[in-house]
Amino acid sequence: LENLHKIGYYHKNLHSGNILQIDNIPYISDFRISEPPFRLKSDNKICGVLPYIAPEVLNGESYTLLSDIYSFGVIMAELSTGKPPFYNRKHDANLALEIYNGIRPEFGKGTPEIYKELAHKCMNADSNQRPTANEL
Repeated sequence: LENLHKIGYYHKNLHSGNILQIDNIPYISDFRISEPPFRLKSDNKICGVLPYIAPEVLNGESYTLLSDIYSFGVIMAELSTGKPPFYNRKHDANLALEIYNGIRPEFGKGTPEIYKELAHKCMNADSNQRPTANEL
């Protein structure tokens, strides 16, 4: 993610299904809807897998590098439980509204607090309070 962001691209569809692992090295895949470096913000079209979409995007704002960071935080929560976020819920307008209003995925029992704190920083409702990929 850091390398992608270094060249100015944002993914727009970052979720666990788009992360591959080869020889214990993670790789991000599926760049069909990622944006090129000359675009500071994307169009306002919402795309991706609902639980991973940043609340500001659900509110009609453009995708940014920090939208990817939100998705990364959701992936962190998923890794702690071994289950996709909100797997037991319909991915509908009600869930979108709840995400916008602050609901976040749960973490697995025994997840270290420092890990949860970092994930929550990534999922901060204020995108300007999220860490950058470089800071991660």
